[in-house]
Amino acid sequence: MTIRSGARQSKGSRGRRHAALVWPCWTILATLLVGCEAPLDLTAVDAASALPTHRADLFQAVARHADKVVVVGGMGTVLQSADGGGSWHRTTLPGKPFLMDVAACPDGRLYAVEQTDGLWSLEPDGSWNRLALPEMTEPQALSCDASARIWVIGGYSTILHSADGGASWESWSLEEDLYLTTIQFIDRDHGVVTGEFGTVLVTADGGSTWVRAADLPDSFYPQAAYFANPATGWVVGLNGTIWATTDGAQSWHSMQSGSNAPLYGIAGIDDTLLAVGENGAVLHHKLGDAAWAPLEGAPRSRGYLRGVAGLGDGHFVVAGGGGAVFAVTAPDGAAPTGQEAHDE
Repeated sequence: MTIRSGARQSKGSRGRRHAALVWPCWTILATLLVGCEAPLDLTAVDAASALPTHRADLFQAVARHADKVVVVGGMGTVLQSADGGGSWHRTTLPGKPFLMDVAACPDGRLYAVEQTDGLWSLEPDGSWNRLALPEMTEPQALSCDASARIWVIGGYSTILHSADGGASWESWSLEEDLYLTTIQFIDRDHGVVTGEFGTVLVTADGGSTWVRAADLPDSFYPQAAYFANPATGWVVGLNGTIWATTDGAQSWHSMQSGSNAPLYGIAGIDDTLLAVGENGAVLHHKLGDAAWAPLEGAPRSRGYLRGVAGLGDGHFVVAGGGGAVFAVTAPDGAAPTGQEAHDE
């Protein structure tokens, strides 16, 4: 009996034939699907990356010298403006260090301190140069005095200073286990440092000696401080608390802030002061007034505000979380010279 080829097939041979027919179909379908898929449009992503601020930015501090304004924060982010905040240029420092503070010296040099052990200087060519700090527990803040000496404070009640642009350092400490959190040189001779447990230190000889002044009440933890002159100053912190002195930190009295928001930054220019804090809080104060008040018309911010610097004539630059960077004008000031750089 002749068996015709293909007259009968086993189940296995039929399956192989079915697979042979199906696979070309799937291949054709996949090809059609790939061919129909629209190309991925990254224009919006590229445009967002090109903006000077990003939503993930955590800005910490602002410094200003003449028309130059610098903002620093997390991930090594530095914003620079050469026109008083009218436009901004973004830089990311190598290693993406968390930058805690920035300060401008009278000679125009700018320095930023990182959370670990590095000091960054802005060079004349626009680049940033890293210098190593002596061993210190988490630097918190820095300042530059009238002689262009750099001062850095941090853990274990330590105060560092350098008279040669960070090439060498001298160290002083209270020998107490506490963090110093703010430092300001008011003039050539007078400076103020505040820290944990209400600690207040003052100098009247350019930092050669530091003496303990009256502690802030209730072991208050100072987030920021500003002195208009050696006698008159303010310290801000949690719960909208503002402590003030009119006798060079020999005594303190509380001021009404009009807010319960934690306050993280304070600055002054001429007779106007600005304090900023959590949930976009912006408060203003005129020398001689009895209290502070919320600033009407300030741009809304969803997060914290910490950095603030005065530009003159009632103008301030403010910076904080969520990429917030904007200019505000206190009452009686002229029209703002800056513009908002917030990434909406």
